[in-house]
Parts: sequence; C-alpha cells; structure tokens
Amino acid sequence: MRIKTQTNVQLVKHMMEHSSQGALMQAFIIEAIRKYAELTSKAPDWDKEAFISQDAWRACAKEAMAAIDNR
Repeated sequence: MRIKTQTNVQLVKHMMEHSSQGALMQAFIIEAIRKYAELTSKAPDWDKEAFISQDAWRACAKEAMAAIDNR
C-alpha cells in the first residue's frame, strides 16, 4: 500500500475542501482549533526544558484565538 505524504497545509486544505461532511468539517476544524487554543492558554505550567517553550506555544494559541475571533 502506498502512503501519500502531505504537508500540514495540504492536509488541512484537503480536509477543509474535500470532506464528505461538507462545510460542517470546516466548522469542526475551526472549533477544534479554538478549543485547543483555549485549553492551551489555561494549561498548567510545564517543564522549562520542554522541546517547545510554553511561552511560544501559548503565543500560538493567542494568535489562533485572535484570528478566529477577528475573521
């Protein structure tokens, strides 16, 4: 079986444009991003030695929430 490799952008674009659920998938993806960003911004502090810094991850969450709120 051949596995098709996609970038993250290609994967999300495909899910947004070609779901058997139609536009409902778009709402699902946006709501999933919003909810995860909300949880990330409220999550307890983590180890400072983590691969990705907490501040950077929370900055992504803040940017995502702003983008969704201001669309």
